[in-house]
Amino acid sequence: MSSRSDEQIQDRAWGGAPIQRGRTTADEVEERLILAIARGDKAAGERVTESEVAAALNVSRVPAREAMQKLELRGILVSGPEYRGLRVADYSPRRIAELFELRLAIETIIFKHVMRPGNNRAPLVKDLNKILKTMGVLSGSGDPVALSSIDLDFHRTVARHSGNELAAQIWDGLAQHMIIVFCRDWAAASDRTGEVQLHARLIDFVRDGNPADIETMLVNHFATPQARQGTRRP
Repeated sequence: MSSRSDEQIQDRAWGGAPIQRGRTTADEVEERLILAIARGDKAAGERVTESEVAAALNVSRVPAREAMQKLELRGILVSGPEYRGLRVADYSPRRIAELFELRLAIETIIFKHVMRPGNNRAPLVKDLNKILKTMGVLSGSGDPVALSSIDLDFHRTVARHSGNELAAQIWDGLAQHMIIVFCRDWAAASDRTGEVQLHARLIDFVRDGNPADIETMLVNHFATPQARQGTRRP
């Protein structure tokens, strides 16, 4: 195989072309690592090294190390006595259940703030409808990363409109985990327009729903596409 073909494979595995030197930051490296995991190009248990990351993204080992350390702190990369270095965490059913539990708790708080008596929800509904329109356009693209990103934007917008800055910050801390799970869910959805309609119903709930029903609404919204279609996750 030619060296050019090797470069193309390497580029895809890291979420795109090498980062240009003028734009190199640890945050960008961190984002590329997450996208590689979300796409499945970096599998659960696969080893990730500073030298590999630095070479793939055309950066020095310093931002590669910083990005990997951040992801280790968040539990996306893990270390252990049974192997050397850092490896991709396994998003097993147990881990996804733990993430769901945390997400449900924080988004319940966020939605309670959004739907508190006297709060003007019209600006939020307007912003969410714009995002929903983009989601609808992307639903036919078959790109789970793009769909996951817009899904995150939808929920991030709700968090920011809540007025609870700490809750929004905690939500952002979960977002890196969520994009990995979202990618799986969007990829598994046999009817992506149904996922778009699910978000449309959430907008209707924000506008006209009963705050007493927040947790029930969120539990249904967070269910996997398979669960909503009456099947189990493989």
